Amino acid sequence: MSQPKQRRKFPTIAECTGSAYESIAADLDGTLLLSSSSFPYFMLVAIEAGSLLRGLILLLSVPIIIVSYFFISESFGIQILIFISFAGLKVRDIELASRAVLPRFYAADVRSDSFEVFDKCKRKVVVTANPTIMVEPFVKDFLGGDQVLGTEIEVDLRTKKATGFVKKPGVLVGKRKRLAIVKEFGEEAVPDLGIGDRETDHDFMAICKVRSRSLTNHP
Repeated sequence: MSQPKQRRKFPTIAECTGSAYESIAADLDGTLLLSSSSFPYFMLVAIEAGSLLRGLILLLSVPIIIVSYFFISESFGIQILIFISFAGLKVRDIELASRAVLPRFYAADVRSDSFEVFDKCKRKVVVTANPTIMVEPFVKDFLGGDQVLGTEIEVDLRTKKATGFVKKPGVLVGKRKRLAIVKEFGEEAVPDLGIGDRETDHDFMAICKVRSRSLTNHP
């Protein structure tokens, strides 16, 4: 019952554009990017690092992913998305697709208002539920980010292939984002600014000195 009140406390990103901050922790989908859905980017990886067949299987799995995401948990829905997209793929193929293909699509989807604030900060950290391997090249090379705190995929050390599962603590959503931020910055040196777009971002935004919400389709 307290969630609507909590959402109203966060100013929009437009109210932060005139200021410069020492450090920032920012979500990716729906915050630094216009689109709040990462599905198209998973589809690109599934096809480029895998095959058209894998892409078709992922497309046919959309109803299962949506039901899992909205009616079970965000974390579970994303885990299914990762499993179908990555299971059995060679890590080097995922890395190649993430470095050579994804950045130009991500770049076309950047939010100008959020990026303006992000770019002014000295220490820039992106915290996201997306696999680190998938977004790190774009964040560091194109957005100028210093660090990516994302979901870490599990890799079979013998075959160098993704298992489709993720390493502990799991998909980085909700409280896991907050814990990742605390681990990165320390208990005392919290980020000056935290920006996100959805309810599950509130956990990490709440520990930042200033919190801001990007305007998306989320309530």
